[in-house]
Amino acid sequence: MQERTRILVPLVTLDVGITPRFGVQAAASIPDVTRSATIPRAAGAPLDFRETFSGLGDTSVLGWYRFNKIKGWAPLLNVGVSLPTGKTERPRFRPELQDGNLVPMSRLQRGSGTVDPVFGLNLNWGSDPWTRFISVAARTPLYENSDGLRTGSSFEIGGGVARYTPIRKIGVFGRLGWLHREQDVFRGTRVLVGGGDWLYATPGVGILVGKGINVQAEVKLPLYRSLANKQLDSRAIFQFGVSRAF
Repeated sequence: MQERTRILVPLVTLDVGITPRFGVQAAASIPDVTRSATIPRAAGAPLDFRETFSGLGDTSVLGWYRFNKIKGWAPLLNVGVSLPTGKTERPRFRPELQDGNLVPMSRLQRGSGTVDPVFGLNLNWGSDPWTRFISVAARTPLYENSDGLRTGSSFEIGGGVARYTPIRKIGVFGRLGWLHREQDVFRGTRVLVGGGDWLYATPGVGILVGKGINVQAEVKLPLYRSLANKQLDSRAIFQFGVSRAF
């Protein structure tokens, strides 16, 4: 069976600084995912399969705190929760297990259906026109949703550089990141979704289009993948969004 997946992720972010050191941020994703496959059959023509979804995903609400610089690096700590604004559906599985794991008949979900803790730490070191950055982020679902599914926890660490172009309102950046994700679990039994490690290279561009308004686009390109099982995956993930800072 040949599978193809297309993932587009628009992002909308609102950032409000309450003081120079402390603020809050809300961010929502609006994923658009299409998975298609060609299934060979012993008799007759191959069967074309296709499933897709789009719409509001989960929304994260974070508080951030900016620490004093440490040897030129500016730390920014983020702590908050991911709210279950994305639609979920009761999962369906094949009757037989595969290596003790449930095999889903559909793998597309927009949200986790749970309130999940999220954490992040960003380090920035700027020397005009260059900025270096390091980021660490984690999402740790603690319980099952109303359908009995618990989304696998995830951890990501990355770093890169950004630079303003001669046109000061345009910046370009590049990032290298490692993502680890645990498998989903349905009522105590592991599901063949999630579970793996990815190494991504991410080039992107940001454009300041107004006071505090930034439009950004990037593409995550997997350089290495070690997958524990069959799951939703893509040769590239396109992300673009708008952020507004106050």
